[in-house]
Amino acid sequence: MTRSAGPGDGSAPPGYQIVQDPAGFSMAVPTGFTRSYENSRVYYSEGRRFRIGVQLQRPVPEGPIGAMRAADAKGPTTYPGYRDGQVVETTHDGFRAGHWEFVWDGSAQDAGTRYTYDLSWNEGGRMTDVWISSPVDSRIEARRQFDAAVASFRLSGR
Repeated sequence: MTRSAGPGDGSAPPGYQIVQDPAGFSMAVPTGFTRSYENSRVYYSEGRRFRIGVQLQRPVPEGPIGAMRAADAKGPTTYPGYRDGQVVETTHDGFRAGHWEFVWDGSAQDAGTRYTYDLSWNEGGRMTDVWISSPVDSRIEARRQFDAAVASFRLSGR
């Protein structure tokens, strides 16, 4: 299910591997991260410190940026201690996208306050959502992991 990226091939930075996920995508994740499936979402993590999530779903009429704005508006009811939410319109591989960042208190299993980066775009007839959640004090490392996952993300067959 996984392959290591070779030097200079541009598919994954050192310390990462490309996973070929049965849900229909591939992406770079840190070496040692394992897969889980919860609530229609795929996660890659090593413990719960860093959790990279992916959800492939039907596109919504408001598009990815609208979906992100709606999720941001519901943040206080969805995420305990939700704060500092920011949604911006962007692009991903030429597709219109929404980028959302926020802080929340985390759950009992998360052991503390979390920072989340989230990117959503429509491609191949699906809305793709890729995110990472990490302890607030590890958000710079989480951003590197998020950027590697997003830059390498490919739907299967594309």
